[in-house]
Amino acid sequence: MEFRLARAVAALSVTQILAWGAQTYAIAVLAPAIARDEGWSVSAIFSAYSAALVLQGLASFPVGVLVDRAGGRAVMTAGAGLSAAGLALVSLAPSPAWFLAAWCLVGVAMAMTQYEPAFATLTAAARTREEARRAITLLTFAGGLASTVAWPASAALLPGLGWRGVCRLWAGAMLLLAAPLHLALLPKARQAASAGSTKPLRGVLRLAAFWAVAVALTAGAVLFSAMAAHAIPMLAAAGLSAEGAVAVAALIGPAQVAGRILEFLGLSRVRPSRLAVAAAAAQPLAVLALALARGRPALAVVAVVLYGASGGILTIVRGTLPAELFGRERYGAIAGALAAPSIAGRAAGPLLAASLFERVGGVWAPVQAVLIALGIVAVLAFAAAARAARSSRHPQDGSV
Repeated sequence: MEFRLARAVAALSVTQILAWGAQTYAIAVLAPAIARDEGWSVSAIFSAYSAALVLQGLASFPVGVLVDRAGGRAVMTAGAGLSAAGLALVSLAPSPAWFLAAWCLVGVAMAMTQYEPAFATLTAAARTREEARRAITLLTFAGGLASTVAWPASAALLPGLGWRGVCRLWAGAMLLLAAPLHLALLPKARQAASAGSTKPLRGVLRLAAFWAVAVALTAGAVLFSAMAAHAIPMLAAAGLSAEGAVAVAALIGPAQVAGRILEFLGLSRVRPSRLAVAAAAAQPLAVLALALARGRPALAVVAVVLYGASGGILTIVRGTLPAELFGRERYGAIAGALAAPSIAGRAAGPLLAASLFERVGGVWAPVQAVLIALGIVAVLAFAAAARAARSSRHPQDGSV
């Protein structure tokens, strides 16, 4: 890996931890304190965060276009500054309405600073698709540490600083650490083919393969986020004790890292389109194993590990599949367009699962059946995308 790309990976490894920690994970620790101190409902607090996800999805495509035109350095530096401003406004919120508006600003910043623009930046900086894939895999190792850093750090600082002080500290980290790292270490130059692109973007957006990938990513996002939000009660329903359910659910994070290690060590030789089908197939199998795990704690552990490992691999696939199927030209716009519906799926998954759980009388089996069906849809859609794009695959020498 050349120095220019390695430097970008190093910078983004730090800034992804900060971005995901500040914008995604800290709210889980801060929400109870906000509700207690301000008297706001927990639903109002998380509705503001859900609104941020909606804005992230809406902004993903135009942000991708900007990355293609102006380069990741400019977009991600501006995004870090915008994130700092949004989090500072969150810390000043005197009312739920202000809190909601501030989170909407953070949502736009999420689209400018999280995985999609980072993947686009690395893809543009790499000489070949294989080099870009290696860089993306390395970056996801760091991204996987965000919750490990953000949750304990926010919890440790909360008693002394209060929730407003913790938000200001995260804002300062985005302004004083993330923004300078983006500005100093991300490559200034755009990928040459993107700068003078002749590929009609509308043509890509009309491809059956594009929409098949969008369906696969969205269905998978609903499944993954619903399982992440409800894993502990599902494990409890499988017969585990409260402590056992928490302990088994805690394996998800290490399993995600293990999946990424497998990708880095050996699965990187497998085409992303084929890897997508295999990893997506593991998700409904994991849900099925959990549904059958009552009285079988070992099967519950297998389900969680399979779910986490395949999810870790699918994060890498999300970054590498567009380049394989559609080429690196206009990567930012294409990846941004694909991200929009999947982010909506990520936001909707926990709510849809909870609503169905209540409607069917408080049992998880129907919810798990729907999640299995969504997983099968994702597998079939990934397979259809690979078939539809096979005749127009780009050469493996990394040309654009």
